[in-house]
Amino acid sequence: MKIAAFDFDGTLHFPGRGPGAAFDRPSFAAIDAWRNAGHLAVCATGRSGTALTHGLGGPADAFDYLVLSNGAVAAAATGRPDPIFSYPLDPAVLEAAVDEYEHRDGAAVFATTDGDVDGVFADNTGATSSLTGHFTPMTRADIPLHRFAVVPLWIPRDAALRAEAVAWARGLGDVTVAQNHTYVDIMAPGRSKGAGILELLAALGIDRGGVELYTFGDSWNDLPMHAIADVSHSFPHSPAEVRAATDRVIGSVAEVLPTYM
Repeated sequence: MKIAAFDFDGTLHFPGRGPGAAFDRPSFAAIDAWRNAGHLAVCATGRSGTALTHGLGGPADAFDYLVLSNGAVAAAATGRPDPIFSYPLDPAVLEAAVDEYEHRDGAAVFATTDGDVDGVFADNTGATSSLTGHFTPMTRADIPLHRFAVVPLWIPRDAALRAEAVAWARGLGDVTVAQNHTYVDIMAPGRSKGAGILELLAALGIDRGGVELYTFGDSWNDLPMHAIADVSHSFPHSPAEVRAATDRVIGSVAEVLPTYM
C-alpha cells in the first residue's frame, strides 16, 4: 500500500475556469484507479469538511480520508460522522481577528468549524468567492456556540495588507499561521497539513516509515506536507518558493500518479 495526499483548490479544483471546467477530471480518474489498486488517497485541504463538500458538490467519496482545516481536523471521507481528531482554535483569537479586521477595507474575516457550519464575521472586500458563498453570517454572540478550527482572513487584492495580516497573526503568539494565495489562515499551535497527515497515519496504525507517501499541492500551506513526503509535487502556477521546495513540478496529478502504482 502507498499513500497519496492531495490539496484541493489549485491542485484538483480550479473554480476560476468556470462551470463544467472547475474539476480536473482526468486527475480524479487517476485517483480512482489509485484507490482501486489498493492505495490510500487523502485530501489535505485548508477547507473545512462543510466547505469541501460544498466545493465537490457532494460527498468526498473520491478519497479515503480527509485532513481538513490545514491539519486541525481529520475525518474519514465517508461513513464516520465524528472527526478522528480536532484541534479547536482559542476563541480569543477569533475575537481578536474580528476586532482588528471587521472594519478594514479589503479584508474579510471568516471562521470555519469542525462541524456543519462555517461563518462570515465581516467582508469588506467588495469581491465574491465560490469558496465562501455558503458561509453563514455570524456575530460575536455566535463564537461560544461552535468549535472553530481556522480563522481565514481573506485579502484578495491587497498584497501589502495581506503581508500585514501575516505579521499581525504571527504576533498573536500561540497560533500557527499558514498563507495561501489570497488567504491568511490562523490555526491552533502546531497544526499544519504535515502534522495532520502524520497524526492521521498514527491514528490508523500506519507506520510512516513503512509506506511511500506522495504529496500534491500548489501553495505555501502545502509546504509542511511536502516536507514529509517521499516525493512531493507542485505545479507551474505554484509560487516560486513552493516549486523550489518540491521534488517535481508537474502539469497535473493525472500526469504522474499512474507511474507510482
